[in-house]
Amino acid sequence: MKILLDPNIAVLIKDMSDAECAEILRCIFEYPNRDCEIGLWKYIKTQIDRDAKKYKDKCDRAAHARDTQTLKLDLKSGLKSDLISMVEKSSIENNNEKYIDIEKERESSNANLPVEKPVENFLINDFFSFQEIEKKIPAFTNYLKQFLPAVVNRAERTLKQKRTGQHLTMMQIIEWIEQERIFYQQTHKDVK
Repeated sequence: MKILLDPNIAVLIKDMSDAECAEILRCIFEYPNRDCEIGLWKYIKTQIDRDAKKYKDKCDRAAHARDTQTLKLDLKSGLKSDLISMVEKSSIENNNEKYIDIEKERESSNANLPVEKPVENFLINDFFSFQEIEKKIPAFTNYLKQFLPAVVNRAERTLKQKRTGQHLTMMQIIEWIEQERIFYQQTHKDVK
């Protein structure tokens, strides 16, 4: 208890009797089940209440941070499983196309069709937007909800500015948003 280390209390206790000191000590140890009318006790009680509130607030912030991190991990794993299922579906379609292509190639030696990549890439250009991704991957909407609108807008804007003409995977876009969140937190220290 921080209150017991307060040097002001030592000065105030000097003028008290042993019985009053013992009574205050009992009140401290049995708080909140015991109360007394000694003036110093009212001061100590307010200090204990203030420290308890600070501790509770700190615990609440830690729990919120833990819940937010869990939500992020759940959303990322959900997005990852959506991407994996999309990849698997695309792979099945591509394998079917390969099989058809092989059959056609057997029939005609001139048939040489390229196979598409199994991972969907997003072309970053002036028309790129997170809304387009949300239309294709609904889970992306829930992922974006955890960020401030300023972070999402900046991520989309800087992605267009710095990666125009490139094809990015969903994981690369997610990493970009995470980096923007970190940058935003560093420049806005008062925001968690």
